[in-house]
Amino acid sequence: MKVTILASGSKGNCTLIETDQNKILIYVGISYRLLNTRLKEVNVSLNDIDAIFITHEHTDHVQGLEKVLTHHNIYVALSHGTYEALVSDKKIGITYEHFNIIEPLEEVYLNDISILPIPLSHDANEPFGYVIKENNKKVVYLTDTGFVSQENEEYIKDADVYIFETNHNIEMLMMTKRPWSLIQRIIGDKGHLCNEDALNTLMRVVGKNTKVIYLAHISEEANNVDLLYLTVEEIFSKSEFYHSIKFIATHQYQITEPTII
Repeated sequence: MKVTILASGSKGNCTLIETDQNKILIYVGISYRLLNTRLKEVNVSLNDIDAIFITHEHTDHVQGLEKVLTHHNIYVALSHGTYEALVSDKKIGITYEHFNIIEPLEEVYLNDISILPIPLSHDANEPFGYVIKENNKKVVYLTDTGFVSQENEEYIKDADVYIFETNHNIEMLMMTKRPWSLIQRIIGDKGHLCNEDALNTLMRVVGKNTKVIYLAHISEEANNVDLLYLTVEEIFSKSEFYHSIKFIATHQYQITEPTII
């Protein structure tokens, strides 16, 4: 399985996961034009994509979806709540038959992989994270959540690769000029994970199989990559797995270093 993060951040998100029999996208949160450009950089075409898995309806996760579906016939999986939000907010004009409604904690099978949708806590309508498995390999995609429940910690334990939200440093967030209502939203239970909460969660779930942790959805204004890596060292230096895990900060404006497991 190969993981390539095409974009990650507040301005748009998209990840490509490739197996011997499948190529899937998590999110289409970048423009159609940019998606084609990034895919071309990794020698993939949208015509090669077998499925798109959507986590929730916010624009930075679905920006390019309608145009993709206008030009390509691709299986799209999402929660019923996300579908309703897309339609009611008129974020997308594509009709029901183009979508496949999936249920929380019910695995979806595509050739050689299974995808488990796990419910998250975010200010969206039925948002999902995903646990993707191929044979004995496991990738966890978890961003846009205010906290990670104990139940979800069980589902995401000992993955080979984590794509995990480390959105903000609380002190930096407080120093921004954002309205207090927005700050409260971000730090709330339906907001985004701060560096410390994310890394402490990861500390509890990583295991001997864990090889790579992508630090994802990093705020440009309320976070700093150097500070984030210092926080990784501070928290993970206590872990027996620290020296066997590679930590990679994801990028908004370029493709992040891919991982093959």
